[in-house]
Amino acid sequence: MFRLCRMMDTVHIAPADFPKPGDDEGAVILNIITEAINEKYPNKVVPEVGLCVALYDILEIGEAHLYQGSAAQHTAVEFRLVIFRPFVGQILTGKVASCDMQGVRMTMGFFDDVYVPTSALQKPSRWSSEENLWVWELYPDNPLYLDLENEARFRVLEVSFHPDGDGAPPGRLPEPGHSSKPVMCVTATIDEAGLGLVDWWPDDMPAEGEEFGEEGADYAEEYAEECVEEYAEYAEEYAGEGAEGGEEYGDGEYEQVG
Repeated sequence: MFRLCRMMDTVHIAPADFPKPGDDEGAVILNIITEAINEKYPNKVVPEVGLCVALYDILEIGEAHLYQGSAAQHTAVEFRLVIFRPFVGQILTGKVASCDMQGVRMTMGFFDDVYVPTSALQKPSRWSSEENLWVWELYPDNPLYLDLENEARFRVLEVSFHPDGDGAPPGRLPEPGHSSKPVMCVTATIDEAGLGLVDWWPDDMPAEGEEFGEEGADYAEEYAEECVEEYAEYAEEYAGEGAEGGEEYGDGEYEQVG
């Protein structure tokens, strides 16, 4: 869901912000650059990259340059940002923000443009004009409403970018010269077991990768240990044969992944 992205930019430092005599020049410049990056990037979408969440670290600060007609310092900076861009197939949890006849919009608190089209709702579903909500008619006598502000799980189908968008949700007239699509949009589905409102499903449902319960997990762990032991014995025997044949083998580092 979150990843690190390496970025480069030029930070302009005004003369009024230059270090004063007696100041720690390095610390002052670092603080100014950090503030400039935090002001420019967080909560902004970089097309084809994702939503910038926060500055992670500063990797390198280049030399400052002065240009004719400007007294400011122009400093090249290389840094890393924490980026929100979920991968396709990832299951996330958010809240139902709104519903209309086109589908459902969900929010994750810091990101509001998660859309579930009607084709990706639980089947069979119908639109309730009385409640202005979608209803999953799994049980005719007990319909399940997709109530607002409730937690819901969804699976990511697509992450798309629209640089000319104005962030407007579907249904609102776009600004002149802009589309009605958000700059970054996540299309999702809830048409699977375990997805949709969290309250629809029991708390003891197995998590992803735990379909076989505790016994299956114990067996998988034992099997993995046996494989590691067999591989270690084979590697030791093979290394001995190689040494006898006059071949050299370096010491390898092994890491058990479980």
